[in-house]
Amino acid sequence: MNKKNILKISFLIIALIFNFLIFKFGEFNNLENEDATLTISFYSDSQTDFQVYYASEGRDLSEEASVSASVKGGSETAVNLVFPYGSSIVRLDPSKSISKVEITAASLEVSGKKTDFSPEEFGNMLSECTDMEKSIEDGKLIINTLSEDSHAYINFDKEKLGTVFAQDYKTRNMIISIILCLVIDIIALYALKHFDALIDVPSEIYRNRKMAMTLSKNDFKTKYAGSYLGIIWAFIQPVTTILVYWFVFQVGFRSGNVKGVPFVVYLVSGIVPWFYFSDALNGGTAALTEYSYLVKKVVFNIDILPFIKVVSAIFVHIFFIVFSVILEIACGYYPSIHMIQLIYYIICSFIFSLGLSYLTSAIVVFFRDLTQFINIFVLQVGMWLTPIMWDENMLPGFLRTIFKLNPMFYIVDGFRDSMIYKKWVWDGKILWTIYFWVFTFLVFGLGTKIFRRLKIHFADVL
Repeated sequence: MNKKNILKISFLIIALIFNFLIFKFGEFNNLENEDATLTISFYSDSQTDFQVYYASEGRDLSEEASVSASVKGGSETAVNLVFPYGSSIVRLDPSKSISKVEITAASLEVSGKKTDFSPEEFGNMLSECTDMEKSIEDGKLIINTLSEDSHAYINFDKEKLGTVFAQDYKTRNMIISIILCLVIDIIALYALKHFDALIDVPSEIYRNRKMAMTLSKNDFKTKYAGSYLGIIWAFIQPVTTILVYWFVFQVGFRSGNVKGVPFVVYLVSGIVPWFYFSDALNGGTAALTEYSYLVKKVVFNIDILPFIKVVSAIFVHIFFIVFSVILEIACGYYPSIHMIQLIYYIICSFIFSLGLSYLTSAIVVFFRDLTQFINIFVLQVGMWLTPIMWDENMLPGFLRTIFKLNPMFYIVDGFRDSMIYKKWVWDGKILWTIYFWVFTFLVFGLGTKIFRRLKIHFADVL
């Protein structure tokens, strides 16, 4: 059996494994990712400031992860407090002053499904009460707060609530799983039919790998040739960007912890993979125009030019990974075995950036405005659409799922899981991993196909 047939069989096996994983862990529409709305109907003589703190397992409560509502006293009213349903810790602060609150009803709504709690049921859910007393009088839950820090933890019965909220989820997940499997199978069949064309560019890269690596090193060294500081400029610009964002958000806007970690740690762990993506895509897009003298040489294989640029960007990327690890150690976050996953996420970044680079480098030869489009709409706007400086939990559940369709969301989140939160890639991310690789394969296949089809015209246009 030759190598080509082995690759075809391997590709088919991977597609079948993806099908199995989708049906086994089909939770794209995960209930834990939805927002929950806690509604409390109550009466109070004085102003009441309800506040709910929430956190996932292993994280501390903070003001950033909380919602509040202030209501004037003197009449019966209701407050709506929205928080992630997947929170493992939920704390209720019923008032910031000494007061008496009469709760007449409560309910919890998730994804359009609502369940009501009687005052007695809601009272039983409140535990570990601190500086507050609770009792049932005339069918009402009476809460007397004894200090400004009165609070209690809410113990939702997730197993019982799941039967209410998750009624439609199994059907939805099954439909989504079937659609995804069909998409993957269609892609696999198409790839097998056009296998020779799809592996043409990767084969050329492999055959010319030694020359490509040598040119990548030279590209990195000569990028800043002629300047006094040389390659130091490659590190100054990203470091300056980090310092500016840190000063603006933490010093200027006084941003506190994000998802339980210092802002600077959260920022650096997310912005490092974005720096690589930005550098690789910019370089890869300009590969043919920058090396136009090589494109015009008949004997030179131009298939490796975008590859050279994407590899060249890795040298700075490795430096900033080391920089971010040192910074996190200084902030008290020490490396763990999960850091080994960074190799996987670097590969993810590399292949995704390479696929895009083949697509953009081929098009930019004929449409030079594409460079400006990429700089503005892909890199500048895309950076703010990726949770690098903000917490994705700020978004509603459905909108959060839409934002996750951004492939860089997967990579940035993976860097943080590896460096900060110590989570493995298979911990709740199996389907997002499948989505990322299917999307990346489509981008890579489309990019190399367009590159090969337009290749014969490059020398004439340049």
